[in-house]
Amino acid sequence: MQVAISMRSIHKALLQGEMGIIDFMKYAASLAVDGVELDDMYLQGADIDCTEIQEILAETGLTVSCYDIHHRMEPLQQLERQEALEKIKAELAVAELLGAESVQIVGEVFDPAVAAKDVKALILQLVDMVLPLVQGKDFMLAIENPESVEFQSHHMAELLNQIDNPQVKVGFNMANSFIAGEDPLVALERLQDHIVHVRAVDVRLAQQDEEPQSGSYVGCVIGLGLVPLQKLFEVLKAKGYQGWISLEFTGLEEAHFGTEASLKNLRKSLAELQSDTLHPNEPIGL
Repeated sequence: MQVAISMRSIHKALLQGEMGIIDFMKYAASLAVDGVELDDMYLQGADIDCTEIQEILAETGLTVSCYDIHHRMEPLQQLERQEALEKIKAELAVAELLGAESVQIVGEVFDPAVAAKDVKALILQLVDMVLPLVQGKDFMLAIENPESVEFQSHHMAELLNQIDNPQVKVGFNMANSFIAGEDPLVALERLQDHIVHVRAVDVRLAQQDEEPQSGSYVGCVIGLGLVPLQKLFEVLKAKGYQGWISLEFTGLEEAHFGTEASLKNLRKSLAELQSDTLHPNEPIGL
C-alpha cells in the first residue's frame, strides 16, 4: 500500500494563508511519503497555475493519489446546475494536468433528518454531472462514504449497483462509518470490492472542556483513537488492496505534530502487516 498525505491534515494553515500548495507539497516530500491528496477547496480549480505544481511533482517524485471536489449537496436548479458543471470541468482539468489517479466526490456531513433516499438522490445528481466528463479519461471517480446515520454501507452498495459503471468506485473514509454509527469493519467488508482510495482518519470522544467536531467526537492522532485501524488494514491486506492510504489528521493538536505522529503510527501498522506476511505464524521472540 502506498501512503499519501491529505491537504486537510493542515487545513487551518492552508485556509489562513500561512501555507500554500507548494509549501504543502514540499512538506509532504520532506516526510518521504509516496503521494499527496489534493483538495480543490484550497486550489480553487481554474484559478490555480498548475505549472509550478507539476514541477514540484516531477522534482520530488510525488504522485497525486486523489483530487477532491466539493459541491453543495442539495438539489440544483437549471442555472445552478450549469454553474456547477463549469466548476466541475475546471476541477477535472486540474486533476488531469496533475496526473491524479482518482477524482473524489467528498462526502458531506448530513443532518440525521436527511433520509437515505435524499442522500442517494443528491449523490446521484453529482455523479450524473461528473461521470460523462471523466469517461475515457485515465482516472477513477470515487464517491466518499458520507457521514450520515441514514446512509450506510448497504445504501452505498445499492448506489454503486444502480450506477453500474466500472469507473465509479468508493473512497473509503475510515472514520465516517464509525461516527455515523456503523461498524467500520462491516462497512469495509461490504464495500471492499469497490474501494479505489482509502482515507485513514481517527477520532476519540470529546472531553468536557472540548467542543466536539462531529457528534460527540473530535479528531486525534491516527492509531490513538476509537477507529479499529489495525483491523481495517488487515481486511484490506487480506483482500489484496494495493492502492493508496491517505493520511488525514483532524485532531486538536498542532497540525504538523499531529500529522507526523499519525504518519509514524500509520507506518508502524503497515510495517507490522508486512512482517506478518513475510513471517506468518512465527513465534514472538524468535
